[in-house]
Amino acid sequence: MTSPIPLAEVFRFCPRCGASNETPGDEPFRCAACDFVFYFGPVGAVGGIIANQQRQVLLIRRAKDPGKGEYGLPGGFVDPGESAEIALSREVHEELGLTVTEHQVLVSYPNIYNYRGVALPVLDVFYVCSVDMTETIRAAASEVSCWEWCECDDHVLAQMAFESNRKALELFRETCIDLPGRS
Repeated sequence: MTSPIPLAEVFRFCPRCGASNETPGDEPFRCAACDFVFYFGPVGAVGGIIANQQRQVLLIRRAKDPGKGEYGLPGGFVDPGESAEIALSREVHEELGLTVTEHQVLVSYPNIYNYRGVALPVLDVFYVCSVDMTETIRAAASEVSCWEWCECDDHVLAQMAFESNRKALELFRETCIDLPGRS
């Protein structure tokens, strides 16, 4: 498998005037023809840490790359015009059919998302969530091959698709923060 191309190297032409980019890979992108400047800032993404009374976490097995077949937290990209909290609720519902009832920010980590050979910089924001446990978990087959309640142990953490997910779960495990809605 080849390494993903950094996003800055993909810009071969100015997105404003169409002039050829003589220095692909420079950050930020600066067009010599029209002085347009483009910063390759990260896109936003969210992940939900949902734990049961036994402190097992709800993990998904990813149905597609990157990380197909590996563990992940329910979550995804923040859509334009959407807050991170709304994205969290939407993604958990889309992927698992569950309604987030409460959430608390745990941590954020940078991530690189290999999308079709291009390395996209991402800022992942992780939340500890409570969900309506009366609802039936329904995995969205297009994104989730299965779901599992897992112990947050080193064996499971080694199978995470993204380092940012692993680090968030390590912090969750170490801090043993109270789950929203529980005392």
